[in-house]
Parts: sequence; structure tokens; C-alpha cells
Amino acid sequence: MLIYGFTEEKEGFMEIEDSLEAKQKFVGGYIEKTALTDRIDLICNEDGHRLNLTPRVIFLENGKTINAIILGDCFVCRHDGRGNFVSIKKEDEKIIKEQLFYLNQEKLEILGLLFLLA
Repeated sequence: MLIYGFTEEKEGFMEIEDSLEAKQKFVGGYIEKTALTDRIDLICNEDGHRLNLTPRVIFLENGKTINAIILGDCFVCRHDGRGNFVSIKKEDEKIIKEQLFYLNQEKLEILGLLFLLA
């Protein structure tokens, strides 16, 4: 299954097994789904806050306003309208990049310094 993933090491298209276990392994626990569009979903760890996971993605509403900060590794895939996750399409990357801002270690350090200055 082709996904667009966000991990500590990288972001981008990745292949994972098409099973619930593989999806849970990717996010490190129980999965939670948030719709980006009517066909594209963000999948993350539903206990990210409780587990104190590292911020990984900023979810932007309308490409501008911060909607949420997603904690821990997460990924984007499509669904088939019947509740099944399916592969993302290469052309979905534009939508993903408009709505999700990847927080690598360098960006996290810069954000930390900005909070210290505030």
C-alpha cells in the first residue's frame, strides 16, 4: 500500500503492508483518522498526547491557520468510501503539502527557540 508518511527521519511516499497491524506499527499504537478531503485521510496515533510523542506535523486549515499539531509518526492515505484504506495517489502530494507542514528536527529546534523568545 502506498502512503505519504511523516517520520522522525523523513517525509514522502512509502510502502507499507495493507493491514491494520502495519498501520498501527507505523504510528506506534492505536490509529485515529482525520479527513483532509472527502477521499484523503491523515492517520495518526490516537494517544499521541498522552504518550507525549514528538510533534511531527502541523495541520493547516485553508493552508494558513493552524488546525492541530499531530504528535508522533503519521501518514496519509485514501479510502474507498466503504471504510477501507487504499493507496495514496502521486497527484495527491499537492493537497498534502498544502495542508500538512512537516516538523523535522531542525524545524522543531527553531520553533523551540521562538517559544523561548516569546
